[in-house]
Amino acid sequence: MRTTRWQGIGSVALVDEPDPEPGPDAVVLDVEACGICGSDVHAFAEGAWITEGAAMGHEFSGTVSRVGDAVASWTVGDRVAVIPMGPCGTCAQCRAGRTNLCAAPGSSARGGLADQVLVPRADDAKLHRLPDALSFEEGAFLEPLSVAVRVVRHAAVDPAQPVVVSGLGSIGQCVLRVLLALGCTEVLGIDVSAPRLAAAALTGAPVLDPRTEDVRAHVLDRWGTSTSPYQAGSGNVAAFVECSGALPMLELATAVTRAAGTVALAGLTSSTPAVDLNTVVQKELRLLGSFAYTADDAAEALRLLATGAVQVAPLVSHRVPLSRVEEAFATQHAVDGSVKVVVVRDR
Repeated sequence: MRTTRWQGIGSVALVDEPDPEPGPDAVVLDVEACGICGSDVHAFAEGAWITEGAAMGHEFSGTVSRVGDAVASWTVGDRVAVIPMGPCGTCAQCRAGRTNLCAAPGSSARGGLADQVLVPRADDAKLHRLPDALSFEEGAFLEPLSVAVRVVRHAAVDPAQPVVVSGLGSIGQCVLRVLLALGCTEVLGIDVSAPRLAAAALTGAPVLDPRTEDVRAHVLDRWGTSTSPYQAGSGNVAAFVECSGALPMLELATAVTRAAGTVALAGLTSSTPAVDLNTVVQKELRLLGSFAYTADDAAEALRLLATGAVQVAPLVSHRVPLSRVEEAFATQHAVDGSVKVVVVRDR
């Protein structure tokens, strides 16, 4: 089989390796589709959060091809989407229900940019049966959609209040769609990529490009201003969900969010931002990080997909066979030319 491994900044390669063998509690999947995530792009382009030779790809779906002796829930031929994180279940964070912050995740399923992948401890929290109506490409969105569900829940968004989503990559696109499925009617999307703005606009939500429009003026005009101690003329946004990691967006978020509002951060950044702490303090903003997902978030994400409440198929802008995986990374890295690149099985 072939597996995509990181070789260095700007370089990935398909490496021939032995086919994986499942242990008693594991299954092997034939991978049908694997999305390239924003964190994959950071790793590819900057060497962030990765080591040389690491297997890549964590947004994937496929068909069960081999099953360990102790696995009862899955059989050969089952169509599944994968939640790759494998929390230990016993650390303090896991016991508190924060499995996304597990101190020792030892059974994660990685390496979805491959012909096959081993899924250890293949329980119902890690593998999710794909309804017949969902394609493998849609199944590959279960992981990023779970991230989006997490941040919307974590931010406790009020559907009746104004919400801004900045960064309309796959996470931001999913956040926007989760908000609309929740019943939010006052939502604004921000990005600098024409294809991503167009994909977001398909939902009916208004979108803005900060390169061509004054976003702060637009937000203040659209939803008015608010006043709090030492912060007269502030924005009136209730929740600002930042998914891009772009430093100017964090500055915008603290400026336009109302007192006691929430700035939720789901985007990773390659440099340390300067945060206007005086504004955060004086408006008593809730500055909130959101990382990954729990099993409950994944279950809700699958429900949204299965019921059609969230449509992800329009987000796939490029389908690239595994044999051209380097091209897939270069395409996803080109923000102005892509929305979501999905790597598919060679036919």
